[in-house]
Amino acid sequence: MGASTLTGTLSFSALISNPMIWIGGFCYAAAFFGYIYVLRVVPLSLAQPVITAGVSAVTAFVAVILFREPIAFINWIGFLLICLGIFLLFQGRT
Repeated sequence: MGASTLTGTLSFSALISNPMIWIGGFCYAAAFFGYIYVLRVVPLSLAQPVITAGVSAVTAFVAVILFREPIAFINWIGFLLICLGIFLLFQGRT
């Protein structure tokens, strides 16, 4: 949303005066610190696949909810398979 509101030439002042860019930067920083925390408590062999798949699913879900993007039935099946895969990764782990 922040990038779509930028018009004309890209300048530093246009970036720092855009509140959506600030919100995006905050979310990016929060995700970075969350990732560091997750790596402290979950093995990388579990964390990386879950985060990679989870980010894809969450991004698509947010696009549907927040931006009203259409989603095909096959994509919903993909979401369910991602959730099933994450569930199966954690089976037998403590």
